[in-house]
Order: sequence, then structure tokens, then C-alpha cells
Amino acid sequence: MTLIKSNNIILGAKYYELDDTSKTWCYTSNKPFTNNQIQTIEHIANAFLDQWESHGKKVKGAIQVVNNQFIVIMADPCGEDMCGRAQDASVRLIKELENELGLILMDRANVAIESNGRIEVKSFVDIRNEIANNTLSEDTLFYDGLINKKEDFEKSWKKPIKGSWLAI
Repeated sequence: MTLIKSNNIILGAKYYELDDTSKTWCYTSNKPFTNNQIQTIEHIANAFLDQWESHGKKVKGAIQVVNNQFIVIMADPCGEDMCGRAQDASVRLIKELENELGLILMDRANVAIESNGRIEVKSFVDIRNEIANNTLSEDTLFYDGLINKKEDFEKSWKKPIKGSWLAI
């Protein structure tokens, strides 16, 4: 489990400059990042952002490390749809980070919840079983890795299980 921290690292475009409709991908790490891993993320992510293009134009993008447990990528569409090649490049970035860091970031069955002021990563199946067995409350907050816009990230990335796709 990771103690929830408010120190977040933002690389690339300034967060407030990104449009609310910016395409957003959230990746949950199976383990908290160490300081060395965060340095590696910064190095690889900065190099990625420097060369990230869509339709031959530089992507106005940002990458955040949040609570030493999540990597959030945002791309401002700047009035255009992002090409598939640029989206594929962001997936390759995450796969590269998985290989470099020895962590799992792409497993969408991993869900992060808050428990006693800490972040705990569990499988979707385990969470559903715990809810069914009344060992986990539907009032528990979780981080919704399925959001896809900046405005959703700001308003509903962290929310109660109750009423969400994770509820029974």
C-alpha cells in the first residue's frame, strides 16, 4: 500500500493550458514508484514529449506522476483529432516504462482504492468479491482508470464505488 501524497510531478505542457477535452489516459502501477523509478519516468517521458507528433505537428501533451502510483498522460487536441499513430506511441511509452521499471502499468484489471489513507491496488475480481462478502464498502473511493478526458480526471477520477461501473 502507498501512503497518499499530494506531491505530483507534471512534465510537458502546463496543466492549466490543456483544454478540458484533452484526451486522457490513466495507468495504475501494481506497486508504488521508488525515487529512482520516478527519475527514470521523468527522463523517458520528457524524451517522449519532445518528439510526440500527430498529423506531423507536435502534440501539446503532459505526463503526470500522481501519488507515486499513477501515470497520467494528456494530449490537447488543439482543434484536431489525434491520429492513431500518436495514440499508439503513447501506449509504446507505457510499455517501455513497464520494461524499464519492472512494473505492471497496462493491466486494466488492477484497480486502486483508498483504504485508511493509503492507496491499495487490487484486482477487479477481488474488489467485486469483497463487496459481495461485505468486507469492502461501496462507499470506498477508487481511482477510475477508464476516464478519458481532462475534465473527467478533475471531476470523477477518484469516486465512490457505489454507482460506478465497479459496483455490484
